Amino acid sequence: MIHYLKILPEHYQPVFEGKKLAELRKNDRGFNIGDWLHLEEFDGKEYTGRNLTAEILHIADVGTYLNGYVLLSIKLLADKK
Repeated sequence: MIHYLKILPEHYQPVFEGKKLAELRKNDRGFNIGDWLHLEEFDGKEYTGRNLTAEILHIADVGTYLNGYVLLSIKLLADKK
């Protein structure tokens, strides 16, 4: 399954550079290992046109600390722009 998600520029760039390997997200989409995140850079007003795709490798339930959230470990694909 592909999940289309917005991502702010300050978070997009580290993912793009391969420095940020995890996403903290509300677990409202039924994320599963092997699913894809299609992250579209959004500056708060509009989409910038930059996007990338990453595979979910691991899901950590952090609900004990932040109710309803998960930490998604991701692997970036080569189709980044």
